[in-house]
Amino acid sequence: MPPALPLPPADDGPRVSGMLLIRTHHGDDDAWRDVLHRMGDLPGMAAPLPEHDAHAVLREPIPRRLIVVDDPAWQDATPEDVGEALDTDGAWVPDLVLLATDRTAANPDLRPLLAFRGPDGEAFRITPRQAALTYLVLHLPYQEMTLEDFEEWAPAEPEWEPDEDETAEDWEDDLPDPVGAFLESLNPPPRYERPARELPLLTQENDGLLVRTDFTDDAAWESLLDSVHRPGPGYDDPIDDFGDYIDALDDPVFDGATPEQLMALVRPDEEDAEESDAEVLLIADATAMRDPGQGVLVVPLTGRIGCAFRLIPEQAGIMVANLMIGNQDIEDYMDDRTREGLGA
Repeated sequence: MPPALPLPPADDGPRVSGMLLIRTHHGDDDAWRDVLHRMGDLPGMAAPLPEHDAHAVLREPIPRRLIVVDDPAWQDATPEDVGEALDTDGAWVPDLVLLATDRTAANPDLRPLLAFRGPDGEAFRITPRQAALTYLVLHLPYQEMTLEDFEEWAPAEPEWEPDEDETAEDWEDDLPDPVGAFLESLNPPPRYERPARELPLLTQENDGLLVRTDFTDDAAWESLLDSVHRPGPGYDDPIDDFGDYIDALDDPVFDGATPEQLMALVRPDEEDAEESDAEVLLIADATAMRDPGQGVLVVPLTGRIGCAFRLIPEQAGIMVANLMIGNQDIEDYMDDRTREGLGA
């Protein structure tokens, strides 16, 4: 039986969201280091030493935890083993458990992790990058529905039992791609790195939020903002001004901020948290400012979390409004390459 998990006490007050990552295969140190590299230097990350208690949640603008367990005593542990260890009175319970298994080490392209939500969740496979991006927004409302989607998109099969002449690669070829496989095809692939300076939080007070991260051309910003708020005739929408739907943030402190850094800063409106269910973050980066035809960067915060794509400014408000009322899905606005890569 594996040892007790280094879990901190349960939270006093509002619950702290987070994940638990356990290394269950110790035969390939390079593979494990690769998993951690792809996840990035995430806020709230703690790696307790074996036989030591987990650190208290780190002081972060948004409280969250990623407990990393690298202990040979957990070699070959199963989800059932972990589930039993989590059944501890008075201990913090993660929203999602990630296991780095022998199959993680055997697949250097995707490094799929075995994941599950708890005793009632179904196991699924997810890449480290997708797990990291999901972790950044796990504190937002309704993310349990996102995790349910992950269970449906990439269900995990039982432990591999090869047929005669069947290799592990043959077996994995028949499995659905892990959630986040598309992210590995991007150049560069997304990865969280801590900002050089502390950045203020981004509060979701509206259905959409547009953040400016390039400050080289004020005229270009004003033009782009006008296109987002007032797309004009030809877009077949009765709303004349989307300014009431999309807040714009023009603060030089965000100059050069990455999409992953901004994702980590989004929080719901504390006075109306359950109604703060914006599905996307809009970013006016250098590409959008220098060539509006390339479009603003759209970063999904639910469902296809972090699978960013570009959209011409005139369509941004229409997208936000349609997502708000459930008239369309985010996939309806993605470019063909992104949609095909996600299998949508």
